[in-house]
Amino acid sequence: MKNIKTLLIGLCLTLGFTQTTQAQDENTAAVLNIYSNLEGLTPSTAGSLLRIELEKTGFFKVFDKHDLLEMGKRGGIDLTECYGKLCLYEVGKSIEVDKMFSGSIERLGKKIVISLKMLDIKTNKYEMTTIQEFIDVPQEIQAMMQITLNNMLGIENNKEAMETLVHFNEPPVTPQVKVKNNGPRVGIAFVGGEMGARLMAPKNEGGWGAAPVLSQFGYQWEKVYLSAGDFQALIEGIVLISGPEQQIFNPKLVLMNGFRSSKTGLEFAFGPSFGIEKTADSYLDTESNSWKLASNWDITDTAGIKIDNPYPIVSRLDSRGDIQLSPGWVIGVGKTFKSGYLNIPVNAFASFGKHGWQTGLSIGFNIKK
Repeated sequence: MKNIKTLLIGLCLTLGFTQTTQAQDENTAAVLNIYSNLEGLTPSTAGSLLRIELEKTGFFKVFDKHDLLEMGKRGGIDLTECYGKLCLYEVGKSIEVDKMFSGSIERLGKKIVISLKMLDIKTNKYEMTTIQEFIDVPQEIQAMMQITLNNMLGIENNKEAMETLVHFNEPPVTPQVKVKNNGPRVGIAFVGGEMGARLMAPKNEGGWGAAPVLSQFGYQWEKVYLSAGDFQALIEGIVLISGPEQQIFNPKLVLMNGFRSSKTGLEFAFGPSFGIEKTADSYLDTESNSWKLASNWDITDTAGIKIDNPYPIVSRLDSRGDIQLSPGWVIGVGKTFKSGYLNIPVNAFASFGKHGWQTGLSIGFNIKK
């Protein structure tokens, strides 16, 4: 019984010693503001990002931000502009912390550079420093911070995140930025001129009995044939179907030469269009003031012989006529809006043909790869 009691006491002492040793071995750390020249990212926010990622590692007992501010206030130390070694050492010694973390986040050209440093208060020396270059994607700054901190502390990073965000050195070439807007399109068009009038005309007069506002559905393909810096020249092909909601099937192929700024998303394009239309030879009957099909002329004289039609015969749009090719010309302007990896192109266009014109808006979407 005595031996068992002695064993239990020894076990408790051993556990207590282990816990005390672990508590002593746990380093404390503090993170102040991180210098940042990124728009919308303040030094205080940058410091908070590092503090969060440092706590995730579990390597240190990290001082709370508000505790730091309170300690600095009591000691009369301004923590908002503390970036240098001397200031870090004085603050660390004042608040009795083991390690002080600081660094910077800077946009340099077309990349973001994050540097971190860890000052050991006992030795007053930088124990660890690291620097990492990333592509210019500010919305992924927290993931960049995590990658940089992991590199410094020897923690393995996610391979996919590294390949996506890290800026790797490449052979010097002319920088090229491309935006591809292949994808579906939806829009609306207003039809004017003779085309709009014939569209609204009753069917018994050769019209379509429809409103001059048509929905449009289609798909756009494009091929960049010139790209230099932020400038792109491209060939665009668009297939459209207009007016299905009014039981009108009007397909059209549009081919355009376009110019786009990948930086601003603005573009301008122009080119021919090829659609179909129904036309018929007609004449204006002055007696009834109405248009009639030339093929329906059947007036004869008293001898029953057909009289030649005295009215001028013209070819005009007519729902009772024959289908034929309808060429035209299209001019468009637009802008591509970006949301993460999503491109949202918005375009205004005007189309001109022999029998009238159209103008309208279209919108699409596609995912950047």
